[in-house]
Amino acid sequence: MKIISACVVVLVGTLIVACGSVAAQVKVWTGSVTLPSYEEGQPDPNPPFDTYSTTQFSYPYTLRKNLTGQKEEHVWRAVFLENEYLKCTVLPDIGGHVYTCIDKISGQPMFYANPSIKKAEIGYRGAWAAFGVEFNFPVSHNWVSMSPVDFAYAAHPDGSASVSVGNIDRVYGMQWGVELVLRPASTLLEERVTLYNRSDVRHRYYWWNNAGIQVWDDSRIEYPMRFVASHGFTQVNHWPIAPDGKDFSLIKNQTDGPVSFFVHGSHEPFMGIWNPETKTGTVHYAEYSELPAKKIWSWGSDASGLAWRKALSDNNSAYVEVQAGVFRNQETYAFLDPGQTIRFSEYWMPVRGTGGISRANKVGVVFFQSHGSDVSAALNVNERIPGAQIKLMQDAQTIWSGTADLAPEKTWFHSVSVKDQSAKVTFELRDSEGKMLLQHTDGQYDWDPESTINVGPQQIYSTPEAASRTEDEWLKLGTDQELNGKTLLALETYQEALAKYPDSLTLQMAAGRLATSLQHFEEAEKSLQAVQKRDTPNAEIAYYLGIVEESLGHMREAQVAYEIAFRQAEFRARAAARIAELRARQGDLQGAQKFLKDAVDAAPLDIRAKEQLEAITRAAGDIMQADKLAHLDLAMEPLNDFAKEEIGAPDLPHLAADPYRVLRVATEYMSLGLYQKALTMLERTYPKVPADESEPGSVLPQKNPMVLYYAAYCRAKLGNGSMRNWQIAEELSPSLVFPSSSMDRTVLEAALAANSSDATAQYLLGTLLFSKGLYDPAMEHWTEAKRLSPKMPVLDADRGKAWLHLKDDPQRALAAFREGVENDPTNADIYVGLDEAMSLTGVSAKERAAALGSYPSAAGNTAPVTMPANLVYQLALTRAEAGQYDQALALFKDRF
Repeated sequence: MKIISACVVVLVGTLIVACGSVAAQVKVWTGSVTLPSYEEGQPDPNPPFDTYSTTQFSYPYTLRKNLTGQKEEHVWRAVFLENEYLKCTVLPDIGGHVYTCIDKISGQPMFYANPSIKKAEIGYRGAWAAFGVEFNFPVSHNWVSMSPVDFAYAAHPDGSASVSVGNIDRVYGMQWGVELVLRPASTLLEERVTLYNRSDVRHRYYWWNNAGIQVWDDSRIEYPMRFVASHGFTQVNHWPIAPDGKDFSLIKNQTDGPVSFFVHGSHEPFMGIWNPETKTGTVHYAEYSELPAKKIWSWGSDASGLAWRKALSDNNSAYVEVQAGVFRNQETYAFLDPGQTIRFSEYWMPVRGTGGISRANKVGVVFFQSHGSDVSAALNVNERIPGAQIKLMQDAQTIWSGTADLAPEKTWFHSVSVKDQSAKVTFELRDSEGKMLLQHTDGQYDWDPESTINVGPQQIYSTPEAASRTEDEWLKLGTDQELNGKTLLALETYQEALAKYPDSLTLQMAAGRLATSLQHFEEAEKSLQAVQKRDTPNAEIAYYLGIVEESLGHMREAQVAYEIAFRQAEFRARAAARIAELRARQGDLQGAQKFLKDAVDAAPLDIRAKEQLEAITRAAGDIMQADKLAHLDLAMEPLNDFAKEEIGAPDLPHLAADPYRVLRVATEYMSLGLYQKALTMLERTYPKVPADESEPGSVLPQKNPMVLYYAAYCRAKLGNGSMRNWQIAEELSPSLVFPSSSMDRTVLEAALAANSSDATAQYLLGTLLFSKGLYDPAMEHWTEAKRLSPKMPVLDADRGKAWLHLKDDPQRALAAFREGVENDPTNADIYVGLDEAMSLTGVSAKERAAALGSYPSAAGNTAPVTMPANLVYQLALTRAEAGQYDQALALFKDRF
């Protein structure tokens, strides 16, 4: 993070900010914002295994559904970005959201500055709050929408300044970054977006930029569209007039529930919201070729919508979400291949005094309004345009022209009378030299012909029953399941398909590639070897086969496979990097350096390849060149923890806030055989950080068992390991630790090779394997962990659910859950499972009610505040089933 010298001042209201001189005309600095924020309890201690999920797949993150409803003042870190016209506030510890941007000319915020962070269970992991701009990759309301993310800020020689926010997710190991840029004398806020798959296998993704914008009942949705599509593209409707005659572009008319539509049949690059209440609006612009999809979301203004205003704010304020995406809707995903990078820009601009929005681009916003024979045009510009040439035309004839010195501070306005009211008026704005800057003909947009739009229900493809599916239909089903995050189900689909079409190359390839991603290495090897025998030059097959052979310890076979992939452009960069890792671990630093140079040449945007080249160049002794590479990378990627480590300037508080940041960088060093570098990171004593700067329930790296297991592994590789190194890791709590990566697996297997009586490693390895769908070996490790440490928390819940839902053995599940009541008495999953297992084994409702009522502090007919809502409901239902009606009703008193 760039440090700017600062002094502290107190401003009016709740802002406490740092101020300081910067060389650029645009200022950027760190400070804080004090906001009332609603508290969370501890995250769910149970691993959110994908096998028990249907739509949201969050492992290895915790679920954050323990919302207390208690409000406290929180001082949030903030980064401020300010020029003559805009002052933007970014909150790096709440998803990197742009909290708001104040338009200094109007005094109004562009984005929804909710006066409190009021959480509801809406996000991918649970907790979510409505405010500002949310960046969603690779899923919506994403895993870190309410979590600390990476951030940096800088002033630039051209007078601009920027704030960068981003994250590398734990689920896929993919990376997003947004650089928010302000330039001098401009009302345009640019978002430079980078989407990057830094992992070794392909993963699904989409991108949706989601801006909350405050609205009132008379606010207007000003999107250039005639048709909208529903979620899943099941229905296409006219816009804005609904079948019942309501104009849905007005918030007050949205009385039939939430409004959630995607733009259909429009190729226009802008959209916006206009608020007559404040005579201001907000516009989004992006090149259609880069970011074509647009969506509007509103809770509506019916009783439910009004209830959501209360649920998500303390002042009953309303907002809508203006969303821009890469794909046509939020049910559409694509795959991002390993090492692949996508970059594009989006822009936001304020509008004031125009009366509405007819067209916008990066130059400004124009609005047409007709009153009988009078037509007026109002214009906001985003920068000064001296000597601007402006024309109003009709039927290619100029009806008015003039020049003006335009500036953002002043809204330009002109009205003309037209003789032919049926002929459309055209507005033209040119600079002083005659270059066209903005042009619009009233009511004319880049729309698909109406004749090509099929209004009403849309044809939906239905997958045939298994017995009648073709090979292609099986492949499409499995691919769709992968794209929707259902990877375990997709693998089962491919396996079932191969039983019917055993010679299918495409099915074998799909199964082998996905099995590789899920660490089913023996299964993947069988599929991929069979395919390669029939398609020997295929780079993708060879690349994934190389990963499999390497993971199985077949290093010569791995190199041969990678070399096949290396010889072709599609996988050259990633294969070169994998060969370099093999060479580096064998001590051939020069060979590794050569292949990493090839990787960078083949894919200059592959961040991880550049990081690896820095490290190997340094390890080979060329310190000056390594420093040069690292500084160049930091200039391009200011969030790069690896590059900071390379130049000897690690951001210790940032690393301290999340052990996974430490593990990620250490893993990169370990993959190159640079175990001492990794060990230096792993054995540091990291400083304490404020709770708001880390994930709920997180501990310092030195208290995380995986960090110490990694350290013990590195010591063993360096030849100075001891049993005590492994034992120190074993002694730490595995609570909220959900291992997932290939390196996690390698390290935990090494821990058990060193000491098979390590209960913590047995449990963690079982948890990792279970998350990948390797259920039998996972349960074997859990069984051993149970023998070694009978009272280990969460373990009984894991075992009970597995017996109940996967092994169809409610009796063994019941035994596990009953032990869990004793060993893990506050774990809600224990009681949910206990009730279900008792039902399946014929236990009476009265006995089940008594079992649920044994939740700690559930005395008599009352339910403690700490008792989760789902358990209260279940206990009430079970008591009612048992005829205990008064006791059932009593549970709801003062609770809901």
